[in-house]
Amino acid sequence: MNKPLFYVGLDVHQNMTAYAVRNNAGEIVNSGECATRFEDIHKALEPQLFSVRIGLESCTSYYHVYQSFKKQGYDIQVANTLRMRQLVAKSDRLDAERLSDMLRLGSFPTSYVPDEKIMKLRTMINLRHSFVEESTRFKNQIQSALMKYGFKISERTSFSKRWCEQLRKLMALHPELIELRYAFEHYGIIDYKLEALSEEIIAYCNVHWKKQMELLDSIPGIASTLAAYFIAEIHPITRFASKKKLRRYAGVIPCSRESGGRVYGSSLPKTSSRTKLRWALVQASWASVRGKNRLAAYFNKKRKTRKKNRAIVAVASSLCDIVYNVLMTQKSYS
Repeated sequence: MNKPLFYVGLDVHQNMTAYAVRNNAGEIVNSGECATRFEDIHKALEPQLFSVRIGLESCTSYYHVYQSFKKQGYDIQVANTLRMRQLVAKSDRLDAERLSDMLRLGSFPTSYVPDEKIMKLRTMINLRHSFVEESTRFKNQIQSALMKYGFKISERTSFSKRWCEQLRKLMALHPELIELRYAFEHYGIIDYKLEALSEEIIAYCNVHWKKQMELLDSIPGIASTLAAYFIAEIHPITRFASKKKLRRYAGVIPCSRESGGRVYGSSLPKTSSRTKLRWALVQASWASVRGKNRLAAYFNKKRKTRKKNRAIVAVASSLCDIVYNVLMTQKSYS
């Protein structure tokens, strides 16, 4: 590929995009701001678009801009913001200038950009996850209301079919419990939507990634819905060079800080590249240790020296390795 004459940095936001264009000598030849519409950005950059390389930061608004330039054949890259050095002085214009300079110098930290099928799956997964969080919030609100009014339901498993039936009888006897009634009604609506969306996600994955769904389903603790989470976050698995890279991406491997020859601390990161991936790994780990398998044995071993929450993260790390091996070898877990 011939070396471009111009390098464009775009700092994309929901309504406004800052742009900066450098030539091969590093001089800013065009800069400014415009609306975050492909037509407006294209018009602003038109004098340099005949020979250009474009870079932009990954954010919630980048994908439409990226796809629009990509479909018209432009050389465009998305930056991995976690790897970018933070500057003391920061503004949208400075960010755009920094991106253009990184492109020119060959130090642009590229980020993986999923295709349209994965993006659609991620959209559905994000929506489902918001339903899960809202459902949990209303479950807690219902339990809090029961405690507040001094009621206790005898059924052992909360929010099971029989538990909910007892709650309905309780509310029929006490119509004055308005807070409880409205919270339970809203929980029922969310639960219905959650089930419907989960079925739609599974059907979508079975159309596009049937083999991967079957492979993941062979692993203890991973049912169809969690398998969809893994596909959304890590497909294709070949973009991870090793099991350790995937564990780091998922945030289930301890991080330490080294300075002056000394290592400080060893703890899990509070955030990771894909928080929903770590959530899915932990959920699958809790499900797996309820059975009789190697993961359950490993969990029981770790419980002798660690608290259960730390032990389950150790299981999640091992489960992450299993997911990597199964998808890389295309062989079911046994």
